[in-house]
Amino acid sequence: MEAWKPTGTGQLSTELDVLAMADLVLRSRALPEQSSNQFSESQVEQRVEARTAELLEINRIKDQFLAMLSHELRTPLMPALIALDALQSRTDLPADARKLIDLVARNVRLEARLVDDLLDLTRVKRGKVRLNRQRVDAHIVLHHALEVCAAEIDSKRQTVQLSLDAPQAIVLADEARLQQVFWNLLENAVKFTPAGGTITCRSALENDRLKIEIIDTGDGIDAELLPKIFDAFEQGGTPQPRPLGGLGLGLAIARGLVEAQGGTLTASSPGKNLGATFTLELPLAWVTAKDDELRESPSLSPVSTQALRLLIVDDHPDTLHALEHLLKQNGYVVSTAQDVKSAIEQLSRESFDLLISDLSFPDGSGHDLMKQARNGKALKGIALTGLGSEEDRQASQAAGFAAHIKKPVDFKELKAAIDAVAAS
Repeated sequence: MEAWKPTGTGQLSTELDVLAMADLVLRSRALPEQSSNQFSESQVEQRVEARTAELLEINRIKDQFLAMLSHELRTPLMPALIALDALQSRTDLPADARKLIDLVARNVRLEARLVDDLLDLTRVKRGKVRLNRQRVDAHIVLHHALEVCAAEIDSKRQTVQLSLDAPQAIVLADEARLQQVFWNLLENAVKFTPAGGTITCRSALENDRLKIEIIDTGDGIDAELLPKIFDAFEQGGTPQPRPLGGLGLGLAIARGLVEAQGGTLTASSPGKNLGATFTLELPLAWVTAKDDELRESPSLSPVSTQALRLLIVDDHPDTLHALEHLLKQNGYVVSTAQDVKSAIEQLSRESFDLLISDLSFPDGSGHDLMKQARNGKALKGIALTGLGSEEDRQASQAAGFAAHIKKPVDFKELKAAIDAVAAS
């Protein structure tokens, strides 16, 4: 795993650098206007150090605020999504009711996506994106992203044409982040392509680089707007306020993530109403025999949900109730607790296969709970939380959690994580 740092010599890499340097320049310009004896060199240095420390503290407070905002916004979305998953699994719903449930579910997921976009943009701009780069098949990742967008594509009766002709599509990339890039590009194409339009995905090899193009027959992009299309909050320059929804962050995040992985992302368009083409290029990672062996290794055997005893700990009553209901409905044996003290008491009385816990409680932290739960026991754990930064993930891993999942989560994703952790 590696952290991406903005590249370029002599360039300011973060907003903090800009603020600190601007402050230093302004203060240095002000010095000649004052008495030459008023500030000694050491006093100037002390003032600069004090101001730098002040800016660092402001930056830390902002990061802390964004993390807490993320948690507070995601937490109430979790029980709503779990409840919707429970309703969607029912077979006795009339068609009109199912359509309404699907509509609500899509919008809850969109709300969660907007929260993620705001935080991702901040991380990309500050060079705090951490990438778990490994050899992945970009064609497979693209198919996964298309599956995520399938419902929206179907609702607009759009056609997807695939011409994935590249004979080699293995790249060195973070699979989850690459899928996020494809998802953002496809969502953009779906959004700006009218009903009945066509979205084409094609791939080719050029100079040891994989090139993937996503082409739509939508609104197109005016020539003067092309240089700004990857700017944050840019919505294509349409005069109507927020014409098609979203914050205009998807393309900015996509380019940042692609460049963090050694690639490029560009856009082109013949003009307004003539469609657009987004071109992603990544360096190839040539497959070795060892990679083939790893890819062909047998998968873990299925886990019997009947045997799994779960302790769910969350201080949000709606989340706890929704999780308990759906997990029991799927055959798990479930106990619940709303704070660290109650959870520890249950762990001392009963034996569990898996602990699924939030991280923030009035009487302690989920990290402390996991450490105590594992004291002398082979208990596995999943952190299920609104805190989703890389630092949060590392802290969860250090505490003994086998997985760290951001709220809100689809039940299918949660169930897959439970089975994977239990089988590991």
